[in-house]
Amino acid sequence: MHREMRRKDRLVTEEQAREIIEKSEYGMLCTASLKGEPYAVAVSHVLHENRIYFHCALEGRKLENIKENPKVCMSFVSKAHVVQEKYTVNYESAVAEGTAVLVEGEEEKLLALQLLCKRYSPEMLENHLEYIRPRIQHTAIGRIDITFLSGKANSRG
Repeated sequence: MHREMRRKDRLVTEEQAREIIEKSEYGMLCTASLKGEPYAVAVSHVLHENRIYFHCALEGRKLENIKENPKVCMSFVSKAHVVQEKYTVNYESAVAEGTAVLVEGEEEKLLALQLLCKRYSPEMLENHLEYIRPRIQHTAIGRIDITFLSGKANSRG
């Protein structure tokens, strides 16, 4: 169950929320252990259809949390500009909630890594497979199946 946004005048469409995610340099992945211990970490991401992919090491706290509790949230900010004289911030932000899994199949891992390369290193696409193939076994790929997506913006500052 999701709360209704208090500031409805700042609500953006789902399409705009997706654009915010695509424009954001990184996302903050928020996980929690079964004991309820929260953990947030910045990750490089790519939005593909109704999924968000990210890459990481083969072990670590976020992966432990995802294995224990696959419910996650990601927060994105694509614009933030302080307007001091008006005591406000112009911003665009989005939140995606969903279920995270570790991608096991090599075909999907390769797809995710290719999408990440295309997003973050578009000028290197000619050589991306040469870069990916020797590293694929040493790289974990997380996938978030989005169940809820929202965004908001303030451009009136």
